Amino acid sequence: MATIKAAFKKGKEVTLKDITLRELRADEIRIKVTACGICGTDLQVWPGAEDNDSGFGHEIAGTILEIGSSVTGFSIGQKVVLDSSSSCGKCDNCKNEKQELCQNMQGFFSTGQFGFAEEMLVPAISAVICEELSPEVGCLSEPLGVAIDMVRLADIHLDSNVLILGPGPIGLMALAIVKKMGARKVFLSSYDTKVARNEVARKFGVDEIVDPSKKPLSEYDFGCKIDRILVTTPPATLEEAFKVAAKGAIISFIGIAHNEDAFCRFNVNDFHFKKLQLRASFASPALYTPLAAQYLREGIVDGEAIISHRFPLTEIVEAMRVARDTANAVKVIVMP
Repeated sequence: MATIKAAFKKGKEVTLKDITLRELRADEIRIKVTACGICGTDLQVWPGAEDNDSGFGHEIAGTILEIGSSVTGFSIGQKVVLDSSSSCGKCDNCKNEKQELCQNMQGFFSTGQFGFAEEMLVPAISAVICEELSPEVGCLSEPLGVAIDMVRLADIHLDSNVLILGPGPIGLMALAIVKKMGARKVFLSSYDTKVARNEVARKFGVDEIVDPSKKPLSEYDFGCKIDRILVTTPPATLEEAFKVAAKGAIISFIGIAHNEDAFCRFNVNDFHFKKLQLRASFASPALYTPLAAQYLREGIVDGEAIISHRFPLTEIVEAMRVARDTANAVKVIVMP
């Protein structure tokens, strides 16, 4: 059994510890973690986790070191990226072409093994072979899969006028996809202080960036009717999104908050009479990892443009600080 270093979080405090890996199970693989991205959810303090050490990190690329006795289709030395969760393929929903509603999702979250570590034991079903990409770009396939799902639910067409709320990595990658799809106009709501992220947005072809701190989005003259809105910002911003939305608009939402911040308030009559649709995007199980890797390989999304910082695992505390507090951070990658 190997002894490795792994990062743990208690509230906002992050520590690096030596742990001993258990024996590999028949349906698992052991990987050397080569890159793990810091997600916005990694920076949050989850309810119930304030006083407990928890492993974290789910945007993972690695190299296979060992293969369980019942695993087929993989070989030692292959480069892989990981689904954050996978559909089981066996439940009624999976059998009825509703894999996104899988009733028995598989993945490493249930094992206590996470990506801010030197090595992981993971269910083989989580792994997707990804030889062509660098580890730091490859690990972006997880958040890119989230962006793909959010865009899919928005049902964007060539004549769509799209507003994206939030210049985080998922919002920026969604922007790149929407532009490649040929949407008529694409706007981004972002503060002027987000200089690095706004630069990426311009590189990806955004038509206009609007700063919601200067005046409410509902008071901006976009010069067109906004019929598609992608919301990557907290739930409270939905009220403003509904005000901006044209009649019949579709709002695709991915956002997580806790306690009272998880609630939003809006005028239900306006929502009703404008015939709006709110669609919740939650890419679990992850259904688009191979497609995300393809988008990165083909340059549909420029992964290198998203990455702003790289740190070794020994500097995980500083990596988290930069991701949380530094204005020029876009995507921070930890490379054990």
